[in-house]
Amino acid sequence: MTMTTESTWTYSARTQDGESVSGSVVADTVEAVADRLRGDGLFITSIGEESGMTGTTFDADVVMRGIRARRVSRADVSGFCQQLSVMLDTGVTLPEGLEALAGQARRREFREIIETIHEQICGGVNFSEALARWPGVFPPVMINLVRAAELSGTMALMLGRIADYLGKEQRTIRQVRGALIYPAFMLGTGFMVVIFLVTFILPRFARIYEMRSASLPAPTRVLMSIGDFAASGYTIWAPALIAILLAIFIGRRTMAGRTFIDWLKIRLPVLRGIHIHLYVTRSTRTMSTLLSAGVNLMDVIRICRGVTRNRIFERVWTDMEEHVRDGHRVGLALESSPNVPSNVASMVAAGERSGRLPEVMEKVADASEEELDVAIKRCTSLLEPIMIVFMGLLVGAVAIALLLPIFRMSSIIH
Repeated sequence: MTMTTESTWTYSARTQDGESVSGSVVADTVEAVADRLRGDGLFITSIGEESGMTGTTFDADVVMRGIRARRVSRADVSGFCQQLSVMLDTGVTLPEGLEALAGQARRREFREIIETIHEQICGGVNFSEALARWPGVFPPVMINLVRAAELSGTMALMLGRIADYLGKEQRTIRQVRGALIYPAFMLGTGFMVVIFLVTFILPRFARIYEMRSASLPAPTRVLMSIGDFAASGYTIWAPALIAILLAIFIGRRTMAGRTFIDWLKIRLPVLRGIHIHLYVTRSTRTMSTLLSAGVNLMDVIRICRGVTRNRIFERVWTDMEEHVRDGHRVGLALESSPNVPSNVASMVAAGERSGRLPEVMEKVADASEEELDVAIKRCTSLLEPIMIVFMGLLVGAVAIALLLPIFRMSSIIH
């Protein structure tokens, strides 16, 4: 059941010229606000219900959209685009293709989404507009490419290009995650071993030492103090640990916290190479795909700003937008950025001068992806011995502290 009353909504958006605008609109739902703003040619950055108003809005359909969207993976979307591209290329109409894909969808949530889009298409809604109503499922780059395909009549070709783009993006993300999983697993395993030794093994040794009134070595006394504190001081360290974890959890959701994490990603020596190449690969491939589809350069820059998902790296696109608005070339903004490799900026500048920017961007993305592979392998090969040495020292130190008194057992017995 849907219950709605008119409310006042505040919004922030950008005009076609890139100027920031804000204001308020009276409407039933946030979808109605978005439709009105898009109809005015604005690019929406945020919409929120004005606080302090007596009118409230509850739309169960919006809530269910968010729940279903979280259960759809990017791999599902990529497969959807690939299959729909093949169907359209063989002469199947868009409504027929959507109906067929809805019946083939393995995930119930995605099947319901496709069925909803099919109903909207049959009701006269544009495909891009129907996709835009599911921002948690279909990324902005896909929506803009579909909109460009509707104008150029190349839907089958564009959907194939979107599937290829999403597939490469997912492969890149899996590479980065794979490089970070092994060190995290090793670190977690090391701490679990230490906790096991301190929690279960240490108390047994401690009782033997106490019975013999042994004079314990300093490392053993330190370890026993740590064990005693872990066992009896939980009223101190447990709340402190919870407070630290809670602070990290909340901090990651604040603007200052996210900015700090993003700053670390492109400043830490080991991770810098991975994240810089990741952002360059994402943004240049997105830019190449959008420019090849005929999307306006200013719109491309705004989309690329959201693709990188790093507040520090977003400055590259903010500078680029200012340079392009002032009549300068795209390559100039890249050349002046400390976060963009110089060879990337040079290649983009050369492609811009030759009038082959989309093709050059694609080549830059391929080259950056190769550099990303090298950076991941270098990171993995560097972290593996570091983690092995760290774990060996950590577990070895605990084991030696436990076994030192045994080596002096003769003096303890006598």
